[in-house]
Amino acid sequence: MDNTALEAALIAGTDADIAAAYATLAARAETVRLNLLEEQVVILDTETTGFKSGEDRLIEIAAAIMDGPLIVERFSTFVDPGRPIPDEIVELTHITDADVKGAPSPAEAVRALAEFAGHRTLIAHNASFDRGFLEYEVSSDSWFANGDAWIDSLELARIALPRLRSHDMHTLSRAFGVVPSTHRAIDDVEALCAIWRICLVGLLDMPPGLVGFLAHLFEDIDWSLRPLLSTIASCNDGVFSVATLRDARIKALSPKLKTDATDLPEAERVIIDTGEIEEAFSAEGLLGRIFKDYEPRIEQVEFACEVITALNNREHRALDAGTGVGKSMGYLVPLAHYALSNNIRVGIATKTNALLDQLMYHELPALKEALALRNHEDLRYVALKGYDHYPCLRKLVRYVREDSEKTSHADLIITAMLYAYIAQTTFGDLDPLPLYWNSFPHHHISATTEECLHGKCRFFPYRCFIHGARRSASGADIVVTNHALLFRDSVMEGNVLPAIGHWVIDEAHAVEDEARAQLSLVADAADVYEALGSLVMASGKSLTDRIVKRANELEGGATTVLKTAKVVSDAQFAFDMADSFFSTVHELDELVSGSTAYQQQELWISAEVRESAIWGTVVRLGTAFLKRLEAVAHQVGELYTLLGDYPEMLEAQRDLQSLKHRLDCACEALVTIINGDNDNYVFSVILRRSERQARDTLIAAPLDVGAELVDTFYPEMESVIYSSATISTGDSFEYFARSTGLDRLAPDSWRARRFDSSYDFEHQMKVFVLTDIASPDQSSYLADIERATLQIHEALGGGILTLFTNKSEMRTIYDHIATYLKNQGISLLCQGRGTSVKRLRDEFTVNRDSSLFALKSFWEGFDAPGDTLRCVILPKLPFTRPNDPLNCERSIRERESWRLHILPEAIISVKQAAGRLIRSSTDSGFLVLADARLLQKNYGKSFLRALPTTNIQLVTVEELVCYLETQRL
Repeated sequence: MDNTALEAALIAGTDADIAAAYATLAARAETVRLNLLEEQVVILDTETTGFKSGEDRLIEIAAAIMDGPLIVERFSTFVDPGRPIPDEIVELTHITDADVKGAPSPAEAVRALAEFAGHRTLIAHNASFDRGFLEYEVSSDSWFANGDAWIDSLELARIALPRLRSHDMHTLSRAFGVVPSTHRAIDDVEALCAIWRICLVGLLDMPPGLVGFLAHLFEDIDWSLRPLLSTIASCNDGVFSVATLRDARIKALSPKLKTDATDLPEAERVIIDTGEIEEAFSAEGLLGRIFKDYEPRIEQVEFACEVITALNNREHRALDAGTGVGKSMGYLVPLAHYALSNNIRVGIATKTNALLDQLMYHELPALKEALALRNHEDLRYVALKGYDHYPCLRKLVRYVREDSEKTSHADLIITAMLYAYIAQTTFGDLDPLPLYWNSFPHHHISATTEECLHGKCRFFPYRCFIHGARRSASGADIVVTNHALLFRDSVMEGNVLPAIGHWVIDEAHAVEDEARAQLSLVADAADVYEALGSLVMASGKSLTDRIVKRANELEGGATTVLKTAKVVSDAQFAFDMADSFFSTVHELDELVSGSTAYQQQELWISAEVRESAIWGTVVRLGTAFLKRLEAVAHQVGELYTLLGDYPEMLEAQRDLQSLKHRLDCACEALVTIINGDNDNYVFSVILRRSERQARDTLIAAPLDVGAELVDTFYPEMESVIYSSATISTGDSFEYFARSTGLDRLAPDSWRARRFDSSYDFEHQMKVFVLTDIASPDQSSYLADIERATLQIHEALGGGILTLFTNKSEMRTIYDHIATYLKNQGISLLCQGRGTSVKRLRDEFTVNRDSSLFALKSFWEGFDAPGDTLRCVILPKLPFTRPNDPLNCERSIRERESWRLHILPEAIISVKQAAGRLIRSSTDSGFLVLADARLLQKNYGKSFLRALPTTNIQLVTVEELVCYLETQRL
């Protein structure tokens, strides 16, 4: 069996033994006998006119009776819904009105299905959907209305196959090579028959005792999978504990410790010759081993030599390398050489998970293999994220033991999948799991640095996902993390990452924003409510409830009970005051100017705002609330100290420590924001208009991130190498150097350099500047943009990404042209219409005839292969909004703030947007710039000079359309 599809479906980094077991599931499912599980079942699927039972109707039903691995009888019928089938359903299912004409009515078809199914167990993928439509056509005493009769194979697949990226039928059928899922009931039933058996075998592969544990999980909740799990448990019995589960996965670990670069004696430091790096990038060198038909690129070699020179000399760099230079290998090879030669750790920080995964599961494995073949060197690499990205086993166990009263059916499924995931994962975070965390109490199963018990936890260190990964990182040659954790570690003085003196920071254009986010002081209403609520909730499950219950069982616990009562009293008082305070903060919405259409707005707390009557009330109530909040934090601290006398209270003590940290952070932010006298900060409030209860956020953000990095970051580093395709504006690094503080370091400690792209942008990209579009401040602007986008889509026929800066304008144009384009065979997708970013990306990249209207999240980090993306349109230059608090503050402090900050930021954003178009040496396409200011304003030339091509033409919309029509032909 070709496992390519399965490998693509598995979460990256899946352990080899688990991947191998998944690869055998389909074959084993066809032959293995499952004893007690061999009773007959009915596999079914339906197609409908829509998604709401009662409003929409059935159009197809299919089912099959399975006896063990065999299908013994099949059922299928079209269904006449008594109404036209919507076009989108016809497009999805290929079922037409002609197909269902003369077919049974929904009620008749369901009666026939009921006769076919008998009283057998019913199995469907996302069973609640099919059940809802079938129930609607039958009486309440029907077998279809019996919840115990149904098993949801989607829930089963999530538990039995936790290492898959997705569990939809399309992914499952492709991964295991069964009948393809086609959105036709008759085909999906055939596929599900195979998937059902695969899931059963997957459960049988679980460690002894785990399935039995899951069968008894949260027993107060009705769960149709419980009998099935109990039956499987009888075939796979054993003693289960999370500790034994982890021991089985980590038994082969033997990490080697690496030296911190700052501890490496000067006499022992190995300098890497640039000739060695140049040899690695030759056709006969490392890169020639890694890539078939590798051709050396001078830009990549020079980039790599610049990296190794910075490492050797312990200097900093800002390297702007255009698309196609090959930055990833350009820094990985010198980093690996330097780390292995000096027996030290080096680090890479990325902005996006996509690049992190690309490094961890593609480039680094290939480099590791090549190094092993050449020098028998063992390159070790580890990815690290923040604490809250990993499951805390101690908290997960406690959640199952103590929090079942508040658990929902959805929480039950997530919890069961977490246990299954843990059983099949040595080390990994929760980010790739296809779970919906919206309602799940994520903080109940993830840790913070303050809550961690460290050596006093029975899972510490290697059983623990967090510390096991950190220990592995301590022995790694290369540690890969994200910008957020790198700067969070700097704020926390090295309590998260192992000591690393040499860093490559890729996607460096995002450094200033991420560093600012990590260095900001924040008082978030939701977090404050949650922190105080955990002290006062009277459910019997709050932190204080648990402390009192345990204290009553301990000798001398009366003092603890009294102190806890004081904490609860003060917290309740503070909770009530928080409501008054944040409700008043919410009234600041009256001071927001501009559109009221957005559900979230950010208000700059300017001198004018501080003089308003509303702010006066905010200060008065905030000062009183702050005193109460500080009192609660103080009382929590005293209770924390008191619990130190009782070893039995260790977990509660850590919970209090985490809680106190959150309260202290909120207090620090409130003091700074209310006083407003610290010139190092810009003050703002994020107002959320849609929330019933005030859930706003007060922020004090550092104005000059560069100054902060000079004080706290660079002194701890030997070399920091910034890398990106968009950190220069033309030939200038002035903006980037100022934003990162490089311009305040010694001139001989750093340098900047540009590397031109290896691609032939002069021939691969054409840029068109439209000359007959009104300026954005003119009333006819929106109509002009609508006319231009419509005609360009008609001319090119899809494959167009239009990047907007204004959501309202995007939606207006979409509403006006989407239906018309659909009738022309062009599917126009639009961001923010109930569809996730990931789904939009997937839909756009697989359909050559689709186009996409998108916002900020698509301006960078979005790759569309080949001619699925043939044109990028920018209706408006991406200047930050005029009322952005940071820009407002800068404008009153710096005479040339627009030139120093706003203009270069916009130029870099345009470069990022242009970078979406050419992602390989064979790509080609068109960049259309529709902002009249490019021709009307002096700064327009700065944008055009920064583009990677000089192939720029000034054209009218009509001229462009005529040209594109010839290209389409």
